[in-house]
Amino acid sequence: MDERRPAPASDHAADAFGPLISALLFGYYGFLDGTVRDTTDNAGNTVLLWVGTLWILRIATLLFAASTALAFRNDRKTDLLYGASSLVATLGLLAIFVWDQADTQYQTVFHPIILLICIAWNGYGSIQTLRSALRGT
Repeated sequence: MDERRPAPASDHAADAFGPLISALLFGYYGFLDGTVRDTTDNAGNTVLLWVGTLWILRIATLLFAASTALAFRNDRKTDLLYGASSLVATLGLLAIFVWDQADTQYQTVFHPIILLICIAWNGYGSIQTLRSALRGT
């Protein structure tokens, strides 16, 4: 009964579902959805809040896509990159939220409550994923 068990990290398969869903969601709003891609107002002026929102979504998409690619390669660093990517996305969404609340002239297409839910969801998920990755489980 004294058989040796492999270390927890050695039998852990990388999960591609979380990074893929994140890449698809952020990618839809960052690259495909026309309401987010429009960065000018009716007068043709560039709105920095909308440009910032667009690029935060795009950067998060690229990070999540890289995490997905690592997961398909079954790389153990997937969880670490995915957790860090989620943390970057969370900070980006928090920046959008604060910027949106501070800007009295313009607003994002995302309702503040939806942004807060996404911040909480991504924040919790990123912390749990990073903790798991750093523990090696």
